Amino acid sequence: MTTLTLTYQGPSSQARAALAVLLQRFRSAYFVERSNTEYVVTADGQTALELKRLPEWSHRQRVSGTPRQRPGKS
Repeated sequence: MTTLTLTYQGPSSQARAALAVLLQRFRSAYFVERSNTEYVVTADGQTALELKRLPEWSHRQRVSGTPRQRPGKS
């Protein structure tokens, strides 16, 4: 499984409609809303590749095995 963050590049007022399209197209992916334009997605490798190619979305991929730091911790 691959985890990445998708950010909608269009108007924020259209982000939910764009997300609805992704939810219908990529039914096996798991989406978690971080903000009105940003979503964390967990998907299989092939689906993640397809998501990365979407022109209206930018992406950041979380590197597997890299621990997340908590705010205020060094």
